[in-house]
Amino acid sequence: MTDRGVTGDERDDAGGVTLRIPALARYCAARVGSSIVELFVLSLIVFLAIRLIPGDPAAGFFSANQSPTAEQIAQIHAKLGLDKPWYVQYWVWLAGVLHGDFGESITTPFPVGAQIAQRFPYSLELALMATLFALIIGIPFGLISGAKKGRVADVIIRGLSFVLISLPPFLVAIALLLWNSRTAKYRLIGVISFAENPLGNLQLMALPALILGLGFGAYVSRYTRSSLVDDLERPYVRTLRAIGTSDRQIAVISMRNALIPVTTVVAVELASLIGGTVIIEQVFSIPGMGSFLIESIKRSDYPSVQGAIFVIGAVYVVLNLLVDLLYPLIDPRVKVVNA
Repeated sequence: MTDRGVTGDERDDAGGVTLRIPALARYCAARVGSSIVELFVLSLIVFLAIRLIPGDPAAGFFSANQSPTAEQIAQIHAKLGLDKPWYVQYWVWLAGVLHGDFGESITTPFPVGAQIAQRFPYSLELALMATLFALIIGIPFGLISGAKKGRVADVIIRGLSFVLISLPPFLVAIALLLWNSRTAKYRLIGVISFAENPLGNLQLMALPALILGLGFGAYVSRYTRSSLVDDLERPYVRTLRAIGTSDRQIAVISMRNALIPVTTVVAVELASLIGGTVIIEQVFSIPGMGSFLIESIKRSDYPSVQGAIFVIGAVYVVLNLLVDLLYPLIDPRVKVVNA
């Protein structure tokens, strides 16, 4: 995570950071610039890593019982551009990515970009729904646990959080599927396009999202509690009590401040969910990015693997950038004034 500190600006009496307009512009420009560099480095690493994988991508054009000639292999290499130096291949691929072209799949008749465009919305929807469940579960319990530090409620919530974090989501998913196989009450496997049937889509996505959201919510709860406890021990809280501020007002201020760092955690976890839900997608037959990546690896479809990994990594970089840019707005201790 990038450093959110800002230098060269004044601090007000409340300890907040005052960002003048030119400084804010420099701050945003620096974050955008660093993210562009990160995306460039990411693309280079992904490209080179794929090239280090043993095997010849041209083999994907032939069945297992075929024995291609050297001339046929050379033709495939020329078609894929593999006969050129690696840096030429990289620049050609990168130029295509900038225009939304991730190349051609070597095992399917569909372009990589088209397959990603078809799969990505399912992973994004699953990740967003899981995040929503996590916030609904984690923030209230985290605030209660922090406000009741050391009491029975705190001990119970922390214990439940530990259990949920330790419990693998796929075990919960398999247990629910086994239970449903005996009762056959609900359809739990498969997916329906949101555009075709919004209600049916949400019904099928709700359970896997909830399963993912339980562990995520427990993590949010623990982080929220820790953030609130730290904030309540800061000097400004003692100052507020000394001037007669009510406990309710102090609690509201501390809770608001405690939730600010949580946004960073949520953004990072949301990005990881985009490509980190492989097992859940497999269990519930959701055609998301995780499933697409695994299928491409099994088929040795190098262009598809390359495109999927880059998109997942790019989502992580972009979400971190958005949090960086929004931080001066969501943190009340950071003020923007005219220079």
